[in-house]
Amino acid sequence: MQRVSFRLAVVFAVAISVFTLSGAGSGLVVQINPEIHLDTPVVPLSFAVDNPGEIAVNQPVTITAWVRSLPDRQIRLTARTATLNGPAGAAPTGAIRWSGSMATATGGATTAVCTSGDFSAGGPQQLIGNWTQSGIAKCTVTFALATDSGWVPGAYTGEVDLSLSTQ
Repeated sequence: MQRVSFRLAVVFAVAISVFTLSGAGSGLVVQINPEIHLDTPVVPLSFAVDNPGEIAVNQPVTITAWVRSLPDRQIRLTARTATLNGPAGAAPTGAIRWSGSMATATGGATTAVCTSGDFSAGGPQQLIGNWTQSGIAKCTVTFALATDSGWVPGAYTGEVDLSLSTQ
């Protein structure tokens, strides 16, 4: 939290140096702009398929999203599968699923929920839902390959790209 306090102090110091003088008097204008930070923009994936038909799980990853938003904005953390390669070459990214749970939350993120789902629909998928106010959310997410007896045994690697935005 020290980092946020320091940033606020810097913003306030800059705002003090920028003020408007007019014939009617002087005024101080403090403008605090929206800001977003995502600690992990890319999640590397690594799955070991030993026995086709059994679930293959990636190590859990904690994703931290910090947002200072305008009022009543939807805050979205989305994920898009980038690649998935296995012993036989490129593999279908739609077979990747995830399970998320909130590790910690502060401020407006206390109402947020970490989601679970899969990438079978294609396109970006929402990892955090119900988030409409500034705060910090830390989700622990575990990625897995869908159970399928058609997987070739071996190592599968890939990436999931994350994006944080307010709308």
